[in-house]
Amino acid sequence: MALPAAVIVGSVLAHVLTSPLLIFGWGPLPALGPAGAGWGLTASFAAGGLVLIGHLRSRRSLVSLAFRGVRLERALFADILKVGVPGLINTAITNLSVVVLTGIAGHLGREAAIGYAMGARLEYILIPLAGGFGMAIVALVGTNWGGGQYRRARAIAWTGGATVAIACALVGLIAALSPRLWMGLFSADDEIVRLGTGYLRVLGPIYGFYGLGMALFFAAQGVGRVAFAVTANALRLIGSAGGALIAITWLDLGVIGFFIAVALGFCAYAALTAWAVLGVKNPPEAIAAERPRNESKGESSPTPATAICLAAR
Repeated sequence: MALPAAVIVGSVLAHVLTSPLLIFGWGPLPALGPAGAGWGLTASFAAGGLVLIGHLRSRRSLVSLAFRGVRLERALFADILKVGVPGLINTAITNLSVVVLTGIAGHLGREAAIGYAMGARLEYILIPLAGGFGMAIVALVGTNWGGGQYRRARAIAWTGGATVAIACALVGLIAALSPRLWMGLFSADDEIVRLGTGYLRVLGPIYGFYGLGMALFFAAQGVGRVAFAVTANALRLIGSAGGALIAITWLDLGVIGFFIAVALGFCAYAALTAWAVLGVKNPPEAIAAERPRNESKGESSPTPATAICLAAR
């Protein structure tokens, strides 16, 4: 992971450094305006992509990237898309939830919508935090699951889930205890800062559940059973949005009701993804393979009489 991480960090730094030069112009470089930011992003990450391709083509890479003699196989595309497409949908749902909830917060006023949006920006910090651990969770769970080490795969899934939950909870607690450290980065308006502070104080302690849900989503990807985890995120969006509308329009709970509805959505997301992971069964062929092994060890099923004696003891 060292080289890919270094390439990503280098690409981001290059984007930050080159974008102002392309936006405002410098020396022979013309001022491109807002398009300069797009060119800065494209050029820096294209260069990073070339670095990674060069590494994969070198002898230092464990896997050699070949462009000749490679036959495209439908089964491989099916395996990739089976995990990739639900992941794409899950990312879209995550972003859509912020858009929808910002629109609902707008019913409480402009300041409430901006305060929520600024507070919710912290959730975007949690996503790459969970994603960093998630890449390891996917690889480790998938490798062990594919190798028949089902118990170890489950242990890795729950260990990773606990790790991400603790990390996100720590970030949330810091934000809840010192919310102005975050809100002060975006606005000096007292009302916006007050509303955003209220959001972080309610949601901050709940971010551990959000982290658990995201981590277990990666675990579900590792075993190739990601559909229910994506459904859990969709239900989070529906539940949070529906609960927020009920709290605002019917129960007249105002901003606090809106924040509580969002918090309950995160809790439900963690519970549903945990249920999805717990519901994953060993492949049928693995169960069938265990039966002859148990029988060879003399672990045959007890007779009814033996079962009654054992129960009496």
